[in-house]
Amino acid sequence: MMMAMAACSSSDKNNSSDAENKNSSVVDENTDPMAPYKETVNYTVVRSVNQDPKFPEGESYEKNSFQDYVEKTLNVRGKLLWTAPSDGDQYPKKLSLDIASNRIPDIFAIEGQNIVSMLNTLVEGDMIEDLTPYYEKYASQTVKDRYAENPYAFNTVNFGGKMMAIPYGMEKEQPMLVWVREDWRKKLNLPEPKTIDDIRTISKAFATGDPDGNGKQDTLGLIAQSSSMYSSAFDLHTLDSIYWAMNAFPATWIQEADGTVKYGGIQPEAKAALSVLHDMYKEGSLDKEYGLKDGGKTTEDVSSGRAGMVFEAWYAPYYPLGNTLQNNPNADWKAYPLLNADGKLNVGANPSPAGYLVVKKGFKHPELLMKLVNLSTEFKDKTIPELQDVYEKYEQAGTVSVAQHPQYVDLAVIEPAMIYNQQKKYNDILAGKADKSILLPTETSSFEQIEAEINNPLENVLKSNPTKEALNAAIANRIGFLAYNNAMKTVTDNESNIVVTPNAFAGQTATMVKSWADLQSLQKQAYLKIIIGSQPIDSFDSFVKQWNEQGGGQITQEVQAELDKRK
Repeated sequence: MMMAMAACSSSDKNNSSDAENKNSSVVDENTDPMAPYKETVNYTVVRSVNQDPKFPEGESYEKNSFQDYVEKTLNVRGKLLWTAPSDGDQYPKKLSLDIASNRIPDIFAIEGQNIVSMLNTLVEGDMIEDLTPYYEKYASQTVKDRYAENPYAFNTVNFGGKMMAIPYGMEKEQPMLVWVREDWRKKLNLPEPKTIDDIRTISKAFATGDPDGNGKQDTLGLIAQSSSMYSSAFDLHTLDSIYWAMNAFPATWIQEADGTVKYGGIQPEAKAALSVLHDMYKEGSLDKEYGLKDGGKTTEDVSSGRAGMVFEAWYAPYYPLGNTLQNNPNADWKAYPLLNADGKLNVGANPSPAGYLVVKKGFKHPELLMKLVNLSTEFKDKTIPELQDVYEKYEQAGTVSVAQHPQYVDLAVIEPAMIYNQQKKYNDILAGKADKSILLPTETSSFEQIEAEINNPLENVLKSNPTKEALNAAIANRIGFLAYNNAMKTVTDNESNIVVTPNAFAGQTATMVKSWADLQSLQKQAYLKIIIGSQPIDSFDSFVKQWNEQGGGQITQEVQAELDKRK
């Protein structure tokens, strides 16, 4: 996501806002934070753009109803200096050139793969403002409440006690769930998976017990990709559920209560998890082709209907489990939690946000960023009375709703637990504990879809005398939607059991720049060899020694120093 305030007026004839802002009035300290400026404030922005936007007729990124409202409400005028496509790396590349030449706009977002290092460059170069006082004074209560829900929200923007950026895209943790072909499990009379031993039993039976009934041994149990065997960013079809259930976090910098930092990938818990995975591979409860598969191949296994178990988050029914249903509408995927020995649902969380919002050093009105964030959040929540007709106009403009549109929600601070809280409302309504009046306007359409799928999912399709393909697609849609609803209920039912182990460091140290890629390769090769049995379990100890000697020990010291500096 990028910034809604970049939907600015291109009719402004000034190339820079600096000259105008020298004459603008500083906001009176006693005024309402959302009061308009006494004199018009000009500001410049850049933004990434959707290459196929669905704007209402006569509107664009440069000129639209929301930007008109912003400019009228605050007495400001924005100028869009340039745009770049939001997909790929074109935006961060272009922004990097501006940073290198010290030609940054007044307000902009940092996004892409290297957001932390880019933020570090701006801070070290003294190119952006400290936003601490402006957040405290100008952020709305809604914005502050939502950031308060995420204890890791400001970890990566804290430089010596200064808030050098506003993070965005901070969501609540996403537990990895165990997705099982429920129709296969019931056919083979297998237990529901509650432990790793259950997973091993079910997976091996799926691989050997002909659950699809075709008389061939062509099905798979647990599948996973070896190209991304563990993750702190919820990658597709990793083995995270096994690691996390054994209190191992192979991709995480873990900070202890006393402040000491350690890398999870070299800890004894990781060795214990690898021992279990080695046994699973040897006995056939982990796919025999594990070492040869990437995410594309595992998705192919799922889509073809060969796979019986994967680890994935709540969104799995949308992709790729829904592909199974397109080929076999009778397939039934169900999500289960895999708890650790203490009954906790572990999550290795990555606190890095989707991006950062920053203000150019010397811009006379840094508080403007927070005002824009406030308005965008209200707009996404549909709480601005003057824009009620605009909401409908935007929603009718295309297939993307106002709650998801990349143009009109970019600065909005989403509720970190939005999906959780929304699902809890749905659960209560469906259970008869509440009525629809508890739903926000942005939650109504999703609930109506759930209700329609539960009560009478195929009525309209059947009335239209559908083709076999259309009927199968409708059935698959219903099953997939109900699987999603089941997954979210599984997550919310276990919310009190969730324990997050946050990634304490997401930046780059000096030695990391030189050695991290090689160390990551060393770790993955060591893990893979242990799992498939080409190296014994105790080779883990040799790997740890190599990791430390080849730069890991120095990196750990540097990470410790960085975290100490940010206290």
